[in-house]
Amino acid sequence: MDYLKDNTIIICENNTKISLLKELTNSFLNIKFYTKKEFLDNYLFKYDEKTIYYLISKYSYKIDVCKMYLYNLKYIDINKVYKSNKLNYLVNLKKELDANNLLIYNNEFEKELKGYSIIVLNYLYLDNYEIDIFNKLKASIINNKGNYKIEKVYACKNDEEEIDFVCKKICELIHNNVDINKIKIMGIDSSYYNNLLRISNFYNLPINIPSNNSLISNSIVKIFLNNLNKGLDNAIESIIDEDENIVNKVISICNKYVNLNDDEIKYNLIIEDLKNTKINNFNYKNYIDIIDFNDYVNDNEYIFLMNFNNGVIPSIIKDENYITDNIKDEVNLKTTTEINKEIKVYQINKLLSIKNLVITYKKADSKGECYPSSLIKELNIKEEEIDNNILESYSYDLDSIKLCICEDKYHKYGIVTDDYLIYKNNLKDIKYNTYDNKFKGIDKNILLDYLNNKLTLSYSTISNYYKCGFRYYLTNILKLDKYEDSFEAFIGSIFHDVLEKCFKDNLNIEEEINNYVKEKGRILTIKERFYLHKIKADIEFVINILNKQNNYIGLDQTLYEQNIVLEKENNVKFIGFIDKLLYKEENDKTYVAIIDYKTGNVDTNLELVPYGLNLQLPIYLYLVSKSHLFNNIEFVGFYIQYILSKDIKKIKDKTCLDQYEDNLKLVGYSNSSVHTLSLMDNTYEKSMLIKSMSIKQGGNFSSNAKVLSNDKINNLINETEKIIDKGIKEILDGKFDINPKQIEFAKEIEGCKYCKFKDICFKKEKDIVMLKKGNLDYLGGEEDA
Repeated sequence: MDYLKDNTIIICENNTKISLLKELTNSFLNIKFYTKKEFLDNYLFKYDEKTIYYLISKYSYKIDVCKMYLYNLKYIDINKVYKSNKLNYLVNLKKELDANNLLIYNNEFEKELKGYSIIVLNYLYLDNYEIDIFNKLKASIINNKGNYKIEKVYACKNDEEEIDFVCKKICELIHNNVDINKIKIMGIDSSYYNNLLRISNFYNLPINIPSNNSLISNSIVKIFLNNLNKGLDNAIESIIDEDENIVNKVISICNKYVNLNDDEIKYNLIIEDLKNTKINNFNYKNYIDIIDFNDYVNDNEYIFLMNFNNGVIPSIIKDENYITDNIKDEVNLKTTTEINKEIKVYQINKLLSIKNLVITYKKADSKGECYPSSLIKELNIKEEEIDNNILESYSYDLDSIKLCICEDKYHKYGIVTDDYLIYKNNLKDIKYNTYDNKFKGIDKNILLDYLNNKLTLSYSTISNYYKCGFRYYLTNILKLDKYEDSFEAFIGSIFHDVLEKCFKDNLNIEEEINNYVKEKGRILTIKERFYLHKIKADIEFVINILNKQNNYIGLDQTLYEQNIVLEKENNVKFIGFIDKLLYKEENDKTYVAIIDYKTGNVDTNLELVPYGLNLQLPIYLYLVSKSHLFNNIEFVGFYIQYILSKDIKKIKDKTCLDQYEDNLKLVGYSNSSVHTLSLMDNTYEKSMLIKSMSIKQGGNFSSNAKVLSNDKINNLINETEKIIDKGIKEILDGKFDINPKQIEFAKEIEGCKYCKFKDICFKKEKDIVMLKKGNLDYLGGEEDA
């Protein structure tokens, strides 16, 4: 602070800048801040998306390779011939980029620096070429000065004990009226975050734990990526009504690349930025911050330096850059050995510059044994085992857990520890060996705040809720079910994509498949490439059968891939994505059939709809009826079409081809009006299109035909709406009980089938909701023909 005066430029990292700005709140000095990268980019040159686009399109470099070359160009003198071919390659590359105006120079920057004093603050090390630049500009290079002595370092058995010890020490400070905002944790990485969050919660210590999540992991961004193959505008349109903060970040990234011509490169650049953009945490007041080792520290702050282990402090840089140690002398760069020596000196001075410092290290973690930092011996710091004084406690809950551990040792092995007797005498009944798995509820206002007062539901999410409320809570509210892009799901997406385009002229299936793989940027294994080649024949077969089926269909118009969004009350959206809608306008009616492609099995039985199960087709029926796609609708039918061949069995009088064709017939429910049905299927009397559809000699439908009257279809739509509305109300009320559903006489519990959280809920027999096998009486209406 003694160096600061009017018209000063400070070159430091952002965290240091934030700390300095807090101290300069009441200052009226004219001060500019740059990070080292920002300053050197302006002083030397920088590049943008056009530069990377040029390198990818001309040389087919990967994005990270482009950035590596561009980073190293700043060391190169284009008027020099180097001994190293690697360096001469950079010379030629820099000349080429300059010739194409792809490096951006700020020719006014040096003029802007006139009249300013420059301070370079707290960098681990500076390379020789950087020092030359700062010396030329008469900058002051300031690093930490070591004025304090480190008395001791605390040794902990493992990282959990280390965190527990630090939490107790922080509680002591707060108990002694130290401002919580003056307490910082330093030196930890993301491997600590889960345990730190868990243990600090026992002490009610609020800690600002940094987010590890990149933008690409966000559920909204996944919707954007799923629609990217339809074009950038459609992808943005698909998320435009979602969380404004996330959407603006995505749009900002897209805007950088919107003018690039090659869509494949453009999308890859967007995806790379989404991967590298972190979702920022909200930094609360009256919280303990986690800071980097290099961050600025005041004398009135209390620092807990954890993870003081070898390999962490002193940190070590390896010789693995493009410009390796053996050629660094040609470009005035320091070797890794020289850099590591400077880093070590810097870190020692940093340690000695912190007035209120508590240092801890761990002897082991989940990966194995850990070793203390070599600086302990070098600085002659006394090592001390932590004093686990259990008579001094700041967390009843954590002590209760420790008593349970002692109880385990006593009941299993007959071991009575001193801790056990102390905990037993001082803690109330902790209900050892009992467990209540019931969901304890969530405050409605907290839930709505967490959801940003918005809720988006679909067939899959409402189905999750009715299968089990707790399953929905974990999957769709807490989003603990990490999305896995399986090859099976990828194959399904390819089928859907090709079938959407299958009736275009001159369709090249192999080209469409290859384009889809390219658009998605998926790198296939040898096994996956083999299987992908194999399914080409399957897709060709399916398309041939679909073409054949079209000859039986009288509905003359088609809509593909319809995304329907219904606005419900309380800022709730219900969405559905329907693969195919066949329709025909006749007189004043629009006759509509719904078809959804599936590569796996789906139960289309309507008997369980009142329980909220088997809702897919009813929900699509409901969405279409409430949309503005058609006027005066009469539904011809609603069906699933299985597009991936099932196993073929030996059946008398049926060839393999007959069975394949039979497997591709529509599965679902049809309108019982012969006139309406005939518009859909001119072979309905012995259908070549709809499974089990036929007419008996007396003119009635066969017993296996699934038909519903208009009244029953309308009643099904109304019943579906009731089920959806009931689910919305219960979700917004926070009703997420453990209540997996089981159909009577079924071997499996429907609510637990394919659930990834069976080991979390600890369901009991009484939690299972037994459902009786249903019927279609709830549809009422006139009798079907």
